[in-house]
Amino acid sequence: LLDKYVQALGGAAAIEKISSRVMKGTIEFGEQSMPIDIYAKDPERRISFAHTPNGDSVTAFDGHEGWLVSSGRPPHFMQGSETDAASIDADLHLATHLPQMFNAMKVEGSEKIGDREAYLVVGERQGKTPLELYFDQQTGLLLRLVRFGETAVGWLPTQIDYADYREANGIKVPYRWTLARPNGRFTIQLTDLKQNVPVDDAKFAKPAPEPPKPPTK
Repeated sequence: LLDKYVQALGGAAAIEKISSRVMKGTIEFGEQSMPIDIYAKDPERRISFAHTPNGDSVTAFDGHEGWLVSSGRPPHFMQGSETDAASIDADLHLATHLPQMFNAMKVEGSEKIGDREAYLVVGERQGKTPLELYFDQQTGLLLRLVRFGETAVGWLPTQIDYADYREANGIKVPYRWTLARPNGRFTIQLTDLKQNVPVDDAKFAKPAPEPPKPPTK
């Protein structure tokens, strides 16, 4: 199924040729819709700018560390499973890297996603939470990915549904994805996508942490 997925996207050689991806579109939370710009660059660097009425909301990963920045707030630096999730999102070659990520895999039947039948593959990872992958039985494309964050109250799932696959530079890329967590969901719909274009490394520069506040007297 993993091999079929790679072939459905366009083949390993075409996937590995992708060095960058620049995307524009909208992000929707409930009734709200706002512009978003996303930049990704190999190896495993990604930053998104959601342009909200109160300023940009930024989510970033520089290949080692991740952070979130909202207008008027200090940066939040990711830890543990947050960093793991960000590295998965930033991997332009995830499809070809999946076999090396898992120390065990098993097919756990099939499920219906929308009007599509999908095979469920569970990949176990050494020292990390598993990934659930749902592959379209006909096309082989990835329809859904579920990952789990480790928290004090147990594993919390994040479900990402992929749709509107289109061809770009010889590979298929989802132009729409919906991310759902227990506390909410949002959908990103791309309107423009360019690959293998220059992206300045400085765009992924980590912000300086906020200096500690002086003690109050």
